[in-house]
Amino acid sequence: MNQYFEVIQQAMILYPVIVVLVTIPYIAWNYHKYGSVLSLRVLIVYSFILYLLCVYCLVILPLPSPEEASLLHGRRMQLTPFAFVGAVIRQAGIVPGDPATWRRIPSSSSFWTTLFNLFMTLPFGVYLRYYFCCGWKKTLGLAFGLSLFCELTQLSGLYFLYPGSYRLFDVDDLIANTAGSMVGYALAGPLEMLLPSRQELDAASFQRGTEVSFPRRVFSFGVDLVCVELLSLALGGASALLGAALPSLAGPVLFWAYFALVPLAWQGRTPGKRLTRQRIVHTGGGPARPYQYALRYGLLLLGLWGAPRALNALVDLGAEVGVLNGLAGFVLWLILSGGYLFYLFYAALMMAFHRPLYYEKWSRTETVSTVEGQGES
Repeated sequence: MNQYFEVIQQAMILYPVIVVLVTIPYIAWNYHKYGSVLSLRVLIVYSFILYLLCVYCLVILPLPSPEEASLLHGRRMQLTPFAFVGAVIRQAGIVPGDPATWRRIPSSSSFWTTLFNLFMTLPFGVYLRYYFCCGWKKTLGLAFGLSLFCELTQLSGLYFLYPGSYRLFDVDDLIANTAGSMVGYALAGPLEMLLPSRQELDAASFQRGTEVSFPRRVFSFGVDLVCVELLSLALGGASALLGAALPSLAGPVLFWAYFALVPLAWQGRTPGKRLTRQRIVHTGGGPARPYQYALRYGLLLLGLWGAPRALNALVDLGAEVGVLNGLAGFVLWLILSGGYLFYLFYAALMMAFHRPLYYEKWSRTETVSTVEGQGES
């Protein structure tokens, strides 16, 4: 039993790594499909990932020691269906015609191994029916596929990493695992009456997706910044090949050009906004005009890039002309930087409450969602 707990602990250690790898693609997929990320959906999907990770660790761990691995040869298989029944009878000393001996069944290790294999995949059937809306035939096929994957992993010695099998390929495990998933499929029926259905989750996600949330805007802007950075790297590489140096303002100019020109070709959308199903429009509706994109992101560039540099230049100028000494200049820099950071916090609050910011007001543009209520796949 302690061995199983140790395996689960190792799965929990690996889980944060898996979460980091999965989170960004998963958020992007949700924003692209629904326009929102629903907390309950995240809980269900991430619990499913944790469950699959635990199953996989139970299949492959513990790994054999180097001494044990050196003794592994060949592939071990048990291909007789329901052989566990005979093993239980032998281990527990069961007399089939004597019901009094049946009470000794729990003393058999084969009994508990088979029961464990059945319960190990029970949640799989629950997830398939409740969240993934699979019918019983599809659930049966996927359950058998999962079990076969686990058994082949064992048969191959962890994909031929080891010279032989360190676990037994057992056809009874295939039967028990598949049956366990189907039991889970049956139990998911009553569970569906206690939890919101997948259709209700989708409807709530699409409804939330009709509004542009603050995290959605931040995620979209982050995707676009990555695109700008990739373009900057490509431009820098091309300049290096040509033996030329980029001017100091190349970065800000590229930022402005990207956000001002790309929406012209994509009807008010950048790659980030297209991924998250948003569009820039004229305030009150209707497509924005070309100069509005240029003005919008020119003002944003001034706020994000120009303002901090202007503040630093102001402090440096005061120090050069002798108005500020070292301590006074540092204090003034702290005050100005604190005020700028406070404004950024204030702007984030304004975005969270769907209030237009200065660059949206002055350019008479706004960001709207392209998700339509009940949504489209």
